[in-house]
Amino acid sequence: MFEVIDSLKAKLVLSELPGLKTSSVGVFVNAGARYEDNKVKGIAHFLEHMVFKGSKRYSYRKIKEEIEGRGGILNGFTSQEITGYYSHCLYYNAPRVLDILLDMVLFPVLDSKEIDKERKVILEEIKMHNDLPHVRASSLLDGLLWSNHPLGKEVIGYFETVKNIGRSNLCSFKNQFYSPSNIVIICVSNCKKDRIYRVIREKTKGVSASLAKVHQRHPSCLNRVNIVVEEKDIDQSHLCIGFRSSSARSRERFITEIIHIILGANMSSRLFEEIREKRGLCYDISTEVRRFKDSGSFSIHVGLDSRNIITALDNIFRQLRLIREKEISKKELERAKEYLFGQMLMNVERASGRMFYIADSYLSTGKIYSVEKVKNIVDKIDTLSIREVAEKIFSFDRMCVSCVLRHKDRFEPKIKRFIHNLL
Repeated sequence: MFEVIDSLKAKLVLSELPGLKTSSVGVFVNAGARYEDNKVKGIAHFLEHMVFKGSKRYSYRKIKEEIEGRGGILNGFTSQEITGYYSHCLYYNAPRVLDILLDMVLFPVLDSKEIDKERKVILEEIKMHNDLPHVRASSLLDGLLWSNHPLGKEVIGYFETVKNIGRSNLCSFKNQFYSPSNIVIICVSNCKKDRIYRVIREKTKGVSASLAKVHQRHPSCLNRVNIVVEEKDIDQSHLCIGFRSSSARSRERFITEIIHIILGANMSSRLFEEIREKRGLCYDISTEVRRFKDSGSFSIHVGLDSRNIITALDNIFRQLRLIREKEISKKELERAKEYLFGQMLMNVERASGRMFYIADSYLSTGKIYSVEKVKNIVDKIDTLSIREVAEKIFSFDRMCVSCVLRHKDRFEPKIKRFIHNLL
């Protein structure tokens, strides 16, 4: 199913899907926002933008034409620990697409005029994020969950830091992290392996493969309740509740995933049923699990009328107490497991889904778990282990609450009073 090749300067993971007419190719750099200096916060994201603006062999226009003009899709992302560049294309174009992606990543031009133009684009992106209340509420929650730590900072940066990032900063960050030894290439395709090998050898010839110097500061423990309420002229309030949770390398991560499915991952989850279906308090309520190499979070997000916040909080915490104090039924556990396997299988049967599945596993743990391996692990999860991990996660004296709404003066005291009455 997966083949890891270590004999090249950059690590390569190959996966074949017999009969597939499409491919997914990704170049993933072990460099993200958590490794930045505070003075240039947002530089990993800025560099991701600039990589698309032209390389040694391809102009920014040629990059798009060569991939999109051949029926492909091109994109990228920056997270706290990874920067990714990827394309979904027709299977016979995979070597050509990989050549373009590697040229972009290893040899970006970083033209000063383009840097100044792209800075304006990123500043507009920051404005957009700040204007979206659900995004703003999530950002505030991160700041509470990882206070005074890089994981609590904005990946896209801030006005004052992005304005000061120059070409020398971008070159320095690129030289530090964008080495072949710090890159993982993932190719899901039916094209011949030797064509992929040839592209990688050619592109990395003469490029230093020195290891990147990465300083990863572990977050300190969360040991108190943190609450922040922000005023915004909006009709719908956005509320987030967050807890520290298992890391990507924790043995409990699959149990946490099952808890996520039971509580808020789909329309049959407990919170969706209780808050939306039974009481009609919101349009959408969901849970989210985030995993990093040394930390993680479990959060609940809901958008609703401010007048219903306390009622919603009361019912949300009632559900958290239930899963913490009472074992779930075997039937509910089996449904959650089936949902997990179903989503996983549907993902890995698509080229793009399989590529991201491999990336998520390999870059955070150094391992690739087959669906069968995951099934064996998850099959052993019982109702008691669900309760034990839920008890560990949902500690009400170590949680964070963020809310973005109108009439802060009216609702903030009510929210704080409710939360402190739980303790």
